[in-house]
Amino acid sequence: MRHFYLIFLLLTSALTAQVVPVDNGVLYTATEIPKIYISIDPDSLDDLYLEENWYENYHYQAVFVFETQAGFDTLENIGLRFRGNTARDKMKKSFKISFNTYAPGRKFHGVEKLNINAETNDPSMLRSRICWDMFHEYDVAAPRSNHVELYVNGDYYGLYQNTEHIDEEFVDTWFGNKKGNLYKCSYPANLDYVSDNPDDYKMAPFGDRTYELKTNTELDDYSKLADFIAFLNQSSDGDFRCNYAEYFNVIQYLKIAAIDVLTGNWDGYIYNNNNFYLYENPLTGQIEYIPYDLDNTWGIDWVDRDWPTRNIYEFDRHSQPRKLYTRLMDEAEYRAIFTWYLGNMLETYFNTSQHRQAVESLRDFITAAALADPYRPLDYGYNNADFLTALYDPTGGHVDYSVFEYADIREETAGQQLESTPIAPIISQVKPDFSDLPDFWKVTAYTDGPASASANISYSINGVQQPGISGVQNGNTFSFTIPLSENPISLAYNISVIGENGLSRSAFCESKTIHFNTANNTIVINELMPSNQTTIADEAGGYADWIELYNAAPNAINLSRYYLSDNKSAPLKWNIPDVTMNPGSFLLLWADGNTEEGALHTNFNLSAAGEKVYLFKKQNDELTVLDKIDMPATPTDYSFGRESDAGLPWVQFSATTPNASNNGGITGLENITAEKISVYPNPTQGMVYFSEKADFRLSDLSGRILIEGQGDFVDLSSYAPGFYLVEVGATTFRIFRI
Repeated sequence: MRHFYLIFLLLTSALTAQVVPVDNGVLYTATEIPKIYISIDPDSLDDLYLEENWYENYHYQAVFVFETQAGFDTLENIGLRFRGNTARDKMKKSFKISFNTYAPGRKFHGVEKLNINAETNDPSMLRSRICWDMFHEYDVAAPRSNHVELYVNGDYYGLYQNTEHIDEEFVDTWFGNKKGNLYKCSYPANLDYVSDNPDDYKMAPFGDRTYELKTNTELDDYSKLADFIAFLNQSSDGDFRCNYAEYFNVIQYLKIAAIDVLTGNWDGYIYNNNNFYLYENPLTGQIEYIPYDLDNTWGIDWVDRDWPTRNIYEFDRHSQPRKLYTRLMDEAEYRAIFTWYLGNMLETYFNTSQHRQAVESLRDFITAAALADPYRPLDYGYNNADFLTALYDPTGGHVDYSVFEYADIREETAGQQLESTPIAPIISQVKPDFSDLPDFWKVTAYTDGPASASANISYSINGVQQPGISGVQNGNTFSFTIPLSENPISLAYNISVIGENGLSRSAFCESKTIHFNTANNTIVINELMPSNQTTIADEAGGYADWIELYNAAPNAINLSRYYLSDNKSAPLKWNIPDVTMNPGSFLLLWADGNTEEGALHTNFNLSAAGEKVYLFKKQNDELTVLDKIDMPATPTDYSFGRESDAGLPWVQFSATTPNASNNGGITGLENITAEKISVYPNPTQGMVYFSEKADFRLSDLSGRILIEGQGDFVDLSSYAPGFYLVEVGATTFRIFRI
């Protein structure tokens, strides 16, 4: 195994997340209108409706029933309260249903809470829904939604919109993780610079914090948000153009901004600095923008502005520029990408005949439930005719335009305002792959926008230019594999994508550079335990997986810029806290995926079946791979570690040495190096599985062959307890049958 450092310069769009479309499932089905039945003590219901309790967030206990054509689901002891900032004084209330308030950890179809929205502002009861549908059409992480009928104690309370609650389950569903900071951003969340002190962004002028932290609340760390806001407001134009994507998923936000402008969403960030979430995605190191609360759209206006004619490049409040939007409009390349997205939406989706037919079909789908809604007319006097004609005729008051009237005008004026700017394909993501180091380095470019014809990577090794490599295309991706020399010192590269229109785009302003060397005097991963049941307990008395670091350097090293990851393409997955390790010292980190347990608890677990674990350092925009461990399948209460501290080979210990020297540790299995094939579990009660199908041979310790065959498992259940040898491919494993 070669030792190496890797320095990876992070520039534009380096690790941008790709949003994977999420299925609606039963809870947000679009093929029927589910029914929700709430049974609540009448005294509790009366108490909930008392005016002095409208703005309380106390959850009253109730019984919840969810009915679809497939049947009923019943949950007892759910929590019920009103929701909304400005809607709680309405006759038709909006509700929050909590499944986990009185049953911690409980979920219903993967969610902990439901937002049941009254949509009183909107005579069509469709505006939010068609906005969410548009976001999903363009693969934006946004709440799923559908319409439901609500019954309380047997009474029909009306037609509601069931909108996915934005919390840790939401970000896990859409981004594949839930360990980052999630902020609910409410008025006046303008993202203006305040100071370099992260605590100064905890302002709460109206009670709740403007940037309200919803996850990791015990740590209450606003440092990444403060860094992002400082860069947004203070970076030079060149730095902004080349490095903004290191902080923020800018390509995804340009799509969101285009949809906000087209739908007239003035009550979000761009105009009203309100109603959005930000998520610090640990898999990418970027902040994600999540839209929220979209009923003030499609011609609804409370601030006396003509939204369908407003300039698409000047949609912000002119007296209070919104840097997240205005800096993008001032930067030519980002403005051109915004232009392409908005133009593409006009051409293929927004207000097309197919779109209008879909909206009309949705109106017809909910009509019976809406007309029967006894609460719908109570707040703004909307009668049945108002609902039936809401797509075509404005109702006056705050509804300046009907849905289609707004869409017709917006389509015309946006088309007139749209700039003619041909662009090359958009490189939405460049995703590195560290898994095959030190032999190969891989990278994949994801594209969007105008069709791509080809992609190439130009690179040099040790300063010597190499022949370029054409990317292997698979849909909108291009993949590259670069073979590394035996002792590489540096690798510099850039990726270019060429469109069918002949225009090309480079992934980065300047080439990225990777440096290698053979220095050993640094922090290393020294020992790991992926299945801890009795070995050592954490500060709360739990037995969690653990990772031990060792400082092999002659000097003390602060770890605040160091990262651990179990993801080959997410080097910044978990930032080690501000801890200083003295020379020759050890540090035990709990790999339990529960960061709220304490500062030394990572946001990922280890797998006893085997996996790769990485140690990185990031400083001055350079990422260094300090260690990469191919951990094999490891039995419970065994560890995988270096036979001597910071040395080789790697062995499995039966007498483990957490927070202590490995020198002299007792190995319970044969010394092994990390092989491609692994076996598990070990010890076993019978079945032993292989990580891949292979030829195998089972023998006793005398060498007598018991079984030979081919497959991905061997069954020891018919043999007496004791040690056996399992030869899989070219590797022999010592297995204990218990």
